[in-house]
Amino acid sequence: MKLFRSLFVAAVVACGGPAAIAQELEPDPYKLVRTLQRAQDEIAHGSQVAYDVQRKLLDHIANKFIKYPDHVWADQKNSEAAAVFALAGGDPQVGKWLLKNRTLAPEYTGILEGAVAFASRDYPEAAKLLADIEPLKYPGHLGGSLALVKAMLAAKKDPKKAAGLFAKTRLLVPGTLIEEAALRRSLVLFENKKDLPKLVATSSSYYRQFGRSVFGPVFDESLAQAVVKFDHEDLEKHQEKLSAAVKLTPSTRQKKIYLMFAKNAVVSGKMAFARFSSVNASSIDESDLQTQTRANLYMAAADIVTGAPEEALTALNKIDAKVLSDDDKKIMNEVSDVGSAIAQWPPAEAEKTKSQATEMPKEEMSSDDILSRVQPLMAEVDSILETLKK
Repeated sequence: MKLFRSLFVAAVVACGGPAAIAQELEPDPYKLVRTLQRAQDEIAHGSQVAYDVQRKLLDHIANKFIKYPDHVWADQKNSEAAAVFALAGGDPQVGKWLLKNRTLAPEYTGILEGAVAFASRDYPEAAKLLADIEPLKYPGHLGGSLALVKAMLAAKKDPKKAAGLFAKTRLLVPGTLIEEAALRRSLVLFENKKDLPKLVATSSSYYRQFGRSVFGPVFDESLAQAVVKFDHEDLEKHQEKLSAAVKLTPSTRQKKIYLMFAKNAVVSGKMAFARFSSVNASSIDESDLQTQTRANLYMAAADIVTGAPEEALTALNKIDAKVLSDDDKKIMNEVSDVGSAIAQWPPAEAEKTKSQATEMPKEEMSSDDILSRVQPLMAEVDSILETLKK
């Protein structure tokens, strides 16, 4: 309750509340930043109220910062708070103003310069300014924020370095929004390294620690996009462990995650994983019409390619398209085209070729003969799958 009282009062001030309240609230900059940190950590644990207030709180702190006299910023705790504020989403213009107009503790000036460059999206400059700064020398939120930002800057060019920095982030600030962001953003590392076991382990850690985070849907979507980039064998080997991670979330969320898995798997041509995910989604709540309809769509898509196309087409024709989104309707149409192409193969103009081939002695049919007959169908299916990806 103390947190929300602080947030409420800060929001009142930010919105032009009574002058008496404004006069009463004149804490040091580091105390204002602590309030911001508490609000952000509540976001990591599911507080929509904290998320809604965060922007006003950031604006309130920015307005306060430029009003403090020079001697306030000479205090190390306040100089550190300026750097933390910039790294936590604060207005970079405030940091630039402080660097130009206030005397900051020297050990935090370089960090603030790098933080301002990062917040201003000048990533090459930020990487240069922060290159020699070791996060472990700054315990708490500053060190954790530094490690997170440096990891994000290194992720594309040096995934190994980024992985180490994400690990430092988690070590320095466990249970915070900073750690939540480190777990969420580290998925791309394991996707690029094709390391499905670590991706599954990271997912388990995320759902166990931050399953209620306001940013949870962002993690779910990133995970769904990442897993389908692995090959069929890896997915089959690790899908049960991945499912165990998903089951750490409430059933309503599980349905959404499995459906995202299934949809992305269909579009990516990972049909066995699409069926696995669809079956899991369907089994959670049989009374949920929309979930059942979507699951049936993705199962039919998988079965058309991997099973009996006639049966899959029959199942597809039973689906009520009115329940589907526009994206799913597009998938339904494209899947139907694939099924029809497979069921009607070979086309009429190929009948003569087929007849000639069947007249040949079985032992005389070469692999090239067989390949030449199926290549047009493969090309047609590939073309439709490419259309889905777009």
